[in-house]
Amino acid sequence: MRIFLVINRNFYLFIAALKKLNLRKLIGRNFMFKNSLKRFALGALFAGLLSSTFAYAETDGKKVALIVGPSQDAFIGTWVKTFIENASAKGIEVESFSSPFDPALQTRQIDDAVAQKFDAILVQPISQNAILPVLFRAKESSIPVITIMVKLDEKAKDLYVSYVGEDAYTLGSLAGEAMVNALKNAGKETARIAAITGSLSEGIAPVRMAGFKDTIAKLAPGVEIVAVEDVKWNPVAGEQVAGQLLVRFSSDGGLDGIYGMNDRLANSVIQAATTIGVSTGTGKDDLIVIGGNCQGPGMRNMQTNAMAATVEMLPAVSAKVAVGVLDKLFSDQAVEKTYFETHTIITSANLASHIEACSY
Repeated sequence: MRIFLVINRNFYLFIAALKKLNLRKLIGRNFMFKNSLKRFALGALFAGLLSSTFAYAETDGKKVALIVGPSQDAFIGTWVKTFIENASAKGIEVESFSSPFDPALQTRQIDDAVAQKFDAILVQPISQNAILPVLFRAKESSIPVITIMVKLDEKAKDLYVSYVGEDAYTLGSLAGEAMVNALKNAGKETARIAAITGSLSEGIAPVRMAGFKDTIAKLAPGVEIVAVEDVKWNPVAGEQVAGQLLVRFSSDGGLDGIYGMNDRLANSVIQAATTIGVSTGTGKDDLIVIGGNCQGPGMRNMQTNAMAATVEMLPAVSAKVAVGVLDKLFSDQAVEKTYFETHTIITSANLASHIEACSY
């Protein structure tokens, strides 16, 4: 009934337009012509309806495998939730697989997805090396792979169609810039700093660390990185190691700053400092703490001035971009090889405009 009313309304609007062209008599007297016009209006209307739903039809019924690390992680969990919601709205069925950062398990998951002939596979690579053989098998089976969150090395560029996620080097570089700015604002032209990081064996952590180190060396030759501790993204280990670092350097002037590679690791640093009586903040006598990709704990710490800065990286943003890439892929449109997220330094000056998006 609703479609009929819309068609009928559009037809009479069409007739009204013809009346303005002095064709009223022709239409009124010629029954066949009137019917022809109605058929024309119907055809035009349905053509419009078809064109408006064509993109949906391209994705409707497609089935994709989403293979990630532990979905209980706040960043990964938010990414997965956002992706599934937006993909489902386009008629894409998503089956999600997760693992506790286990490369062997992830390899089996991708193999299973290839065997089940999914229309596409999206994967957060846990190991840049272990994943290569199974990606080759996916390519041989003509199943397109989109890598997310972790960009593979250049040698693997032919094994995936597109990457969606962070620009790890830029993320680390901006953290380095934020550290330099905070130290200078605190009156510390020379300083000793440390870093608490994710897994440095491969993946995003070594790339972020390279960006951080390069920027520190370029902008602040008087700042020395005296320790880099790999805690494999574990906040509990991060707190323990941060406490040990603060105690170790306390007899030799102490540390001036610590980079926590994400906001949860930065929060671990702040907790460790608080436990042993070291103040964190933005003053000359404070330990300067810089976070990584912005998260809820970081926003709360910045509100209390316990953390000097962080860098924006939002899982919801890249998840929505990934859905758009899939949409293009299923519509036989060209996709770019890389879709980097835009990153911004967050300080007290612009915290208000970022706090909502980062508090996931």
